[in-house]
Amino acid sequence: MKKNYSLLTLIFSLLLIGSVYAQRSEGQARPERKLFGTVIDGSINKPMIGANVQIKTVTDSLLRGTVTDGQGKFEIVRPNIPQVKVEITFIGYKTISRVHSMREPLDLGEIVLVEDTQVLGEVLIEGQTPVGEMRGDTTSFNASAFKTKENGMAEDLVRKLPGVTIANGEVQAQGEAVQKILVDGREFFGSDPNIALRNLPADAIDRVEVLDQKSDQTRLTGFDDGTYTKTINIILREDHKSGKFGRVYGGYGTDDRYSAGGSVNLFSGDRRFSILGLFNNINQQNFSSQDLAGVNANASGGRGRGRGGWGGGGGSFYGGNDIGTITTNALGLNYSDKWGSKVNFTGSYFFNNTQNTLRQITNRETVINESLSQLYQENLINTVDNYNHRADARIEADINEKNSLIIRPNISFQTNNTYSDRDALTMNSAGDSLSALRSITDAKTNSYNISNNLTYRYKFDKPGRTLSTDIYTNWNNRDQNSELLAASNDYSKSLLDTTTQETNLLYNGFNYRINLTFTEKFGEKSQGTLGYQIGNNKTDSDQKTRVLDEENLPALDTALSNVFINKFITQRLRTGYAYNSNGWNLNFNLDYQNAKLDNEAFFPSEGVFNRSFNNILPSAHVSYRNRESGLNFRVRYRTNTDEPSVSQLQNVVNNQNPLNLSVGNPTLAQSFEHSIFANIGKFNMEKNKTFFMFANFSTTSNYIGSSTYVAASDTLINGEILLRPGGQISMPVNLDGNFNSRLFMNYGTPIKGIKTNVNFNTRLGYGRTPGLINGELNKNDNISLGQGVTFTSNISKNFDFTLSSTGTYTIVNSSLQANLDQNYYIQESNLRLYYSPNDGKLFVGNNVNNTLYSGLSEGFDQSVWLWNIEAGYRFAKNNKAELKLVIFDLLNQNNSISRTVSDVAVTDVYTNVLTRYGLLTFTYIIGNFKEQDQSDRPQGPFRGPPRGGRTW
Repeated sequence: MKKNYSLLTLIFSLLLIGSVYAQRSEGQARPERKLFGTVIDGSINKPMIGANVQIKTVTDSLLRGTVTDGQGKFEIVRPNIPQVKVEITFIGYKTISRVHSMREPLDLGEIVLVEDTQVLGEVLIEGQTPVGEMRGDTTSFNASAFKTKENGMAEDLVRKLPGVTIANGEVQAQGEAVQKILVDGREFFGSDPNIALRNLPADAIDRVEVLDQKSDQTRLTGFDDGTYTKTINIILREDHKSGKFGRVYGGYGTDDRYSAGGSVNLFSGDRRFSILGLFNNINQQNFSSQDLAGVNANASGGRGRGRGGWGGGGGSFYGGNDIGTITTNALGLNYSDKWGSKVNFTGSYFFNNTQNTLRQITNRETVINESLSQLYQENLINTVDNYNHRADARIEADINEKNSLIIRPNISFQTNNTYSDRDALTMNSAGDSLSALRSITDAKTNSYNISNNLTYRYKFDKPGRTLSTDIYTNWNNRDQNSELLAASNDYSKSLLDTTTQETNLLYNGFNYRINLTFTEKFGEKSQGTLGYQIGNNKTDSDQKTRVLDEENLPALDTALSNVFINKFITQRLRTGYAYNSNGWNLNFNLDYQNAKLDNEAFFPSEGVFNRSFNNILPSAHVSYRNRESGLNFRVRYRTNTDEPSVSQLQNVVNNQNPLNLSVGNPTLAQSFEHSIFANIGKFNMEKNKTFFMFANFSTTSNYIGSSTYVAASDTLINGEILLRPGGQISMPVNLDGNFNSRLFMNYGTPIKGIKTNVNFNTRLGYGRTPGLINGELNKNDNISLGQGVTFTSNISKNFDFTLSSTGTYTIVNSSLQANLDQNYYIQESNLRLYYSPNDGKLFVGNNVNNTLYSGLSEGFDQSVWLWNIEAGYRFAKNNKAELKLVIFDLLNQNNSISRTVSDVAVTDVYTNVLTRYGLLTFTYIIGNFKEQDQSDRPQGPFRGPPRGGRTW
């Protein structure tokens, strides 16, 4: 408690010092004279967002700079010298430069930028299109500076951007995972980054922006709480903002493989409508992971290697969750519009149906004590049939100057049918069989989820003073019926046990979170906030299991049944202070939280479990960005709590795998986490060089780990369930000693002689996971060392290649068995090659991937080659038609292997994936765009200034 009070005193001292310093600095400052004006895009006669405004000396030495805001306006302090040069620039537009003297008006009026078609034409001929520029916190890339293949997609363009990588379906920018991709600042089919990348043509893109998008609360109130989302914003070309474009395709191949679908975009200014379709049995899944829930139900595999559906629709696809063989039928609709001058609407609907069949082989070694371990082997056949409907929307309304509102509803319905056939064996470290299992599970699940987030802000007359509220509500329901038929064999006693049971499980959940926030400005550069939050997460669980009794009649099994209600109520008092000046952003927050965990059991026995927690939750965020030098860094410190889930609290045994039982723990407490994140980056736009490094460290007290008991003899669980020798049961428990740390560095530079960029990346990781095994504490340490290099060409649209290789060595240490060697190495290399000898008509492509595994369990060490080839011909006007032949997995070696390190075990999983097939596909490109009316464009760079301002 003393530590908390000391920390509280320190934070408040920092807040007080910062506030006093800011006010004193402002009070002593000399009166500032600010130049201001509005920059207009002459091609469309609208305000220009993100134009660069710089103040220089008359000899071109940079003094300061800024960028225009969302209304094209800017303000910039004018140095107190007789004459300065004001320069306004934007990629693809003529630069405006004028000398401004002290006696001239500060209002520069409206400044109209016109396209510099002559300069751009010369740049394109010489192949020296500017890469991009920094606009405040946003890195903006010029799409025409990067060469993509004929009829390429946005994904082909984005993977060429400096500091951006796409691997295993995950997009990373500047070392952080991209969580959202916008199109012209609007959401496109929700928040899944891959949908826009795989359905927008590369030639429709004008610019790509990489930014840290602030939270809705920050954007409405102006108080920067340090919360951001790594975002890519795709800016379309003007001729693609009104018209229709997209593609449709269909193909058929060997083994009755097929692929059909497409995307159609109907755009008319602010009104935009998009349709996506996907129908195939080659593992293509283009939609959000939310629509794939249950696809891998009851499968034990982790993330591993395995690729599916390459080249089905005219490009490369990666489905993410593509283990097994998957048939997909999916449809998506997206609509966005501006309703009047005050309301922006974006909404989408998805339907998704997947059938997945997978086969898995699992090897697991569990550490029991200093000299004893146990082996587990499993063969699993799993089939899943999943239906999902999902609709979401985002409504932004600026009601008037003082009132703004953002509403984000979401609703989903899902039906899931899962069938599992499991054959398992446990052995001691000498290889002697202990017990065996054969089980069949058949389950059907119906569920829904309805949520809404409402953010409201009121502006007072005083600038910076706001009152806002954020209300989140969620209703969810899951109704599941499952049947289990199992037989287990105890080899030591030659006994055979059989189980026949039916389980009905009903989950009902409701949770809400209400935030009330008040902000106040302390001068021009600092701001404070005071807030209150209350939330409740309530779940009702009713599980009834019936087994056949001696008379072969169903009877309620009380050991496997439970009726349980869990409520977790939190109240939080929030305080914060923010300071912004000259590229610096400082934010300090100090919260007090009271949390109450109320659990009530009704069956098979009644009981009440109440816990209360009081926490001081400090956080801090410091960032700096220098637009001229491209240098930026960020340091963020956070604390947070995490409550146990209802499944972790519910004292009922899950026996879906009778050799691996699990049970909840109603006495669990919440965990408390400290985390710190830091990154530094430097981007030289002129030389196209990038460097970024980030590090993060987190440690958790009361970590919710597991306590595992491995039976050496017949053991009764809850007095009724028999666990045979070799079987194990796990229960969540609170443990200390958990931490994770990671360091990532990347350096990129162009090789001008061959028009290629090279990126070097280094990864270091160190984590510790504690766990209990038969009452003894085990600490599994996981150390990973990785080094990679990637060469990406930017030669022309007719020749393109990417060559990459990454090796990772992982060291696994167990405190109970220090001499146990579980170290392993994985090297993954890839070559993507595209060539078109006659300007895009005839083309060939290769994608060769090799993965080397070393140090895994027996039979898993191997070198696997995945070789995909394609060849095709484009014809019709503007190469809009394409006929292509794809051979996937030419060597017939594709597979998926993964290793998972937990608190007391190391698990290797081998899963079947799609193997060799051939596919002949026809694709047609849709395009019909309105041309700009040249007569509507202004003929000069300036118009008369508003409010009596003057023209330069």
